[in-house]
Amino acid sequence: MALLAALVGAGIIGGIILLIVSFQPAPPKRQRDRRPAKTTALWARTSPRTRLLLLIGVVVGLISATLSGIIVLAVVIPVAFVGLPLLLGKQDTRERDLLSALETWARSLASTADTGSFTLREVIAVSRASAPPILRVAIDRMHNRMSGSWSNAAALRAFADEMDNAWADEVVIYLIQAAEFNAGGLTKALESLADNLATQVKHRIAIYNERDKPRRTLMTLTGIVAMVLLGIVVFSRTPQLAAYSTPVGEIILTVILGSFVLLLVWAKAQTRGKPESRIIINQALEESA
Repeated sequence: MALLAALVGAGIIGGIILLIVSFQPAPPKRQRDRRPAKTTALWARTSPRTRLLLLIGVVVGLISATLSGIIVLAVVIPVAFVGLPLLLGKQDTRERDLLSALETWARSLASTADTGSFTLREVIAVSRASAPPILRVAIDRMHNRMSGSWSNAAALRAFADEMDNAWADEVVIYLIQAAEFNAGGLTKALESLADNLATQVKHRIAIYNERDKPRRTLMTLTGIVAMVLLGIVVFSRTPQLAAYSTPVGEIILTVILGSFVLLLVWAKAQTRGKPESRIIINQALEESA
């Protein structure tokens, strides 16, 4: 029965692990000559911090299981060490930071284009010096393409695909119009877009602040649950809590903890914003269509 309880607990926790892993950002695509084994590849993708937390969790889990006689803790605790930082961590602010960077870059482009003495490629070259760090590499790459064999429009489209953001598409659209049709009013259009981006950044800051309140509440609840679990481990040999070291008790404890983790997973999913639809169609998708 103890083995059955451990297997049931491992199955429930395994399902939770899959849900937790879904919140990790996908690794960047890269070409590889040989494909290593799946387990080796997964371990190689894992950050050093996650590896350390997993190793600490395994040690703590084994010690807790040995002291309390609750076998399932050998699985639950390592999962908690790895999963809780993902589920209770701060929200991803990349989109907000990107919009703020696009606002700064758009204003830089507008002020440079306002002189009327630079070509589009030169305007972008001047803006590189003041470009925010989150955009600098992509802008440098775009400028190098413009200076090479790429047309201005193709280099701008490649930049938009790299950013993969609807607001970056808007900036690029104005630049493409200036590149292909020598459209006037570029400065005014970029300044208007920068003002709109500033408004969007303020809205996102307000949204992030509101979403952070439930996260702090869940952190408090998680701390309470952790203290209760610690009490169960410490006093597991007492008559009042000895039932948790039985197979049925382990199953009940696993279901309770699993339900709480599912609550955390659901709460984390609610903070995920849906990205806005791209305006410029991805070149790879356009070619395959």
